[in-house]
Amino acid sequence: MKGRLTLAILEAVGNGLADSALLLEAFLIAGYGASQGKIKREISRLERERGKKRETRQVETQQLQRYYNTISRLKRDNLLVQEANGRFRITAFGLRKRDKLKKQKTHYFPVGSYPVQKSENVVIIAFDVPEQERRKRDWLRSTLKNLGLKMVQQSVWIGKIKIPKDFLDDIKELRLIDCVEIFEVSKTGTLEHLV
Repeated sequence: MKGRLTLAILEAVGNGLADSALLLEAFLIAGYGASQGKIKREISRLERERGKKRETRQVETQQLQRYYNTISRLKRDNLLVQEANGRFRITAFGLRKRDKLKKQKTHYFPVGSYPVQKSENVVIIAFDVPEQERRKRDWLRSTLKNLGLKMVQQSVWIGKIKIPKDFLDDIKELRLIDCVEIFEVSKTGTLEHLV
């Protein structure tokens, strides 16, 4: 049909698409003889991609701003100083603060992301973490989910993975070893108590 390209462009602009670069890109991707529908689909796809890129840029901008705010606060609190060459140097007060924070390490939780290895055996993890240790319990649930285990009940999880040694070490460090039971069911149906 004669004028199909003209119609497609006029339709796109008439529907609120004023970005000529986007329109040109969609036209080039769709090809010269492309239908109006194909051009519209390309425009929609390109708009979604731009939206994702915009969101990514916003997140990066927020993270960068958070970094600058933190550096500014550390300098204002006399924990860091910036030298003439642009490098940062920790102050004596900053060293004391760092040492104090290191001693309080028990308040920080491990990342909770461990390498996952599949297994033929089923692993069952049951736990009973007291209410006053709620943050540890939440960390444990989040970590079990990240390991790929499925929740049977809030405190019972199951899956076919090998339990990472680092995970066991972190449970011991958080003093949860008495609250967690880990079992492995082999192919023969035997139940083995791991922890």
